[in-house]
Amino acid sequence: MKPIGIIGGSGMYEMLEHPRMFIHDNVYGRSSEIYEGTLSGRPVYFLPRHGPNHTIIVPRINYRANIWAMKELGVERIIATNSVGSLNPKISVGDMVIPHDFINTTSRLPRSFYDDTEVAYHVDMSSPYCPDIRRELIRASHEVHEGMTHDEAVLVVVEGLAFNTPAEQRLFQSWGADLCGMTTLPEAVLAREIGLCYAHICMPTDCVGRPIESDTFQSLLKKGTEDFRQIIALAVERLSDERDCPCSHALDHAILSKA
Repeated sequence: MKPIGIIGGSGMYEMLEHPRMFIHDNVYGRSSEIYEGTLSGRPVYFLPRHGPNHTIIVPRINYRANIWAMKELGVERIIATNSVGSLNPKISVGDMVIPHDFINTTSRLPRSFYDDTEVAYHVDMSSPYCPDIRRELIRASHEVHEGMTHDEAVLVVVEGLAFNTPAEQRLFQSWGADLCGMTTLPEAVLAREIGLCYAHICMPTDCVGRPIESDTFQSLLKKGTEDFRQIIALAVERLSDERDCPCSHALDHAILSKA
């Protein structure tokens, strides 16, 4: 079976059987620590994007090295997890959400594998996330999570590190955004640029600008991580090695341009 890549928060590596940690050096630099193991009888590479001790802040994540490492390790499908803020009163703290679209407001660089090349491929993002992975995450979440599972949401991705102002929240809501987060991009675009499948599952830890207390946050995060583990384990077990999704054909229809 082909390996599955998982990108998420610290501590998720505990769900792997016999994990082995290593760092992957490649043409784009050094990746975050990667844990190799098995899950549901399938080979898995888990990458905590912030490092195992949560020491790598958002703008310092080497996104290109992380995604390229997955490719060189033979991964074709990536499942990611994120903590987000809810901009939609119908999406509550502790719900599970599988977004279907995103809005990019970041200016972080590099944002593409083609930022420093003479040749660039413009990939289609009309299906921003892999429909196959989304289907299995939605199915698994309905089976595992006791609360609400939302199978559609628009995520606005912001630079961070500060949370949004009230005016920014109102602006994002006027755009039709349901969630706000910091780490999905450029991961999703980088994966598409090299024909990898990518989708993610989110859990809101605050709602419409109402941050929760630290103790409540830790309790919520612990329960969310437990649910993430069970949901991902089911999705990993059910995902096929065969691919015929838009992600797998991304470069078949990409537009080539030269500087």
